[in-house]
Amino acid sequence: MKKTYALFVLIAFVICLTSCKKDRPKDKFSVLNLTAKELQKAEADNKFTFNMLKQVAAAETAGKNLMVSPLSVSIALGMTSNGSNGQTLTDIRNAMQFKDFTEAEVNSYYQKIIKSLPELDSRAKLHIANSIWYRNDFAVLPSFLETNQSNYNAKVSALDFASPTAKNTINSWVNDQTQGKIPTIINEISSNMVMYLINAVYFKSAWKNPFDKSKTAKANFKLADGNMVQADFMYSDRMDLRGTADQNAAIFELPYGNDIYSMVLVLPKAGMHLDEVIENLDANKWKTWMSGLTNMSPSVKIPKFKFSYEKTLNETLAGLGMSNAFSNNADFTRINANGGLKISEVKHKTFLDVNEEGTEAAAVTSVGITFTSVQQAVLIDRPFMFAIRERHTGLILFTGLVNNPTLTN
Repeated sequence: MKKTYALFVLIAFVICLTSCKKDRPKDKFSVLNLTAKELQKAEADNKFTFNMLKQVAAAETAGKNLMVSPLSVSIALGMTSNGSNGQTLTDIRNAMQFKDFTEAEVNSYYQKIIKSLPELDSRAKLHIANSIWYRNDFAVLPSFLETNQSNYNAKVSALDFASPTAKNTINSWVNDQTQGKIPTIINEISSNMVMYLINAVYFKSAWKNPFDKSKTAKANFKLADGNMVQADFMYSDRMDLRGTADQNAAIFELPYGNDIYSMVLVLPKAGMHLDEVIENLDANKWKTWMSGLTNMSPSVKIPKFKFSYEKTLNETLAGLGMSNAFSNNADFTRINANGGLKISEVKHKTFLDVNEEGTEAAAVTSVGITFTSVQQAVLIDRPFMFAIRERHTGLILFTGLVNNPTLTN
């Protein structure tokens, strides 16, 4: 009897152990597999990244924090480019570094990125969402909407832009997609606005080796002007990281989750200013840095930081060669065949929180499309003349005056 009972307990223990193992969540991760052409596109995206960063940094107030999401901007303008034509399309493709790829290759690449990136690491949350909102009395070519729905998984909605709730509807979508980190992107909708193309990106992940909160302490942080401020510094003596250096900077890479994502920190050498390093940075130098990273295991001490940033990118993108898209000469006849459209604004908002546990980041890019000239309401409220004509020859068939439209004879 005792043997039978012992055997029963052993079987129950094995079943429980097996069941527990099955129920325990497992880390899942994979690498992003890109074709040779797609790898070229990724490198082109990095080229755009540093071109944009230089433009934004050069125009920003000295000493101010800034953050942009080149992925968000690229996707939003990738969707927008599908509605452009002629010189406008050429300029967008050049500025965004799309020029060495067909439109189909660009769309296919972002389709793959949008689908694949969020699935790479179970310990990281990455969410990418796109939407197109257009005025409900504005005729949009179905082919434009279908291209962006199929390649960018864009949500498409017609709205009454004159309604006071329209901006709330769009902002609510933005708030949801960024987990509340960027609650709004639209302040008001002008009477001339006909469309918004919006991308949202949200990222959250724990460090591979989190910092010990009990070791966070105040310490001096030296500003560019030589003054000191007290900041909260995180400390770890067990952080797996990689690093490299050149004559201008030291570069460190801190891994997240399952080593799929990471944060790279670039620290200017003593005597060098950060703006000097940024000015001399391009995709080739970045590639050299990344290929030179080697494993290190020193203690790590970095400040916690958390901030939001907002930038209208019109001047930035115009400086990269896209000015035509913002002018009255813009050609967006693949959105509406009648044309008369331009980009009124490219708004970009970002959020970042780096702490002992990990990092939370979000970005939203909104591309606003308006008429090239103000569309005034037509109001015929005084006596008027009319004519009915054959347009090809100009032959007038009927003409007259209306002094009182209520009279029937």
